[in-house]
Amino acid sequence: MEANGTDRVKSYVNSGCKKPNDSVNNVTNLCSCKRGLLNHISKAKVIINELEGLLRDVTSAIQRTHGKLSVFSDIEFGVELNNQAASDDLLRFSQEENVGFSHSQNTDCTNTEEKNSSDVTHFASLMAILYGMVKQDYLMQEKIVSALDLKVPSEELQSFCEMWSWRPFIDDDIMHQAWKLIP
Repeated sequence: MEANGTDRVKSYVNSGCKKPNDSVNNVTNLCSCKRGLLNHISKAKVIINELEGLLRDVTSAIQRTHGKLSVFSDIEFGVELNNQAASDDLLRFSQEENVGFSHSQNTDCTNTEEKNSSDVTHFASLMAILYGMVKQDYLMQEKIVSALDLKVPSEELQSFCEMWSWRPFIDDDIMHQAWKLIP
């Protein structure tokens, strides 16, 4: 260092071995990435609104057909959705479906109507759970994107990346169950 200790080398070392252009490129890249993330969030918001509308349509159709949809009677279409209770209902439904309907060979219309009604309620419950998970995931992503700026420490950025990739509000078992229902 001392042999080549020009003012230019000393200033480079004092700046943390950064080139002046690096900072400009980093800020430009950050702005570009944030713009892309905001675009992602905006598209996700549209999808959330569409899902909410579909869930309301399904709920009202079932209520018109069956009179009352007990699973959704107290649901507000927000993050307050109790995923565990709804998951328990789905598990109970699956067990009833495997035990309750398979033992009878009778083709009674009442039994068929009960099964169809139960199937529809099951699908609607699954849809409500999926909506709740997607909404919570969206809200987490929105908070992360809104917190991004130049002053965020690298440790916090790392935790944002981990939360984004872990998707803590998405239950894989329920997602697989939903995928199985798609013909």
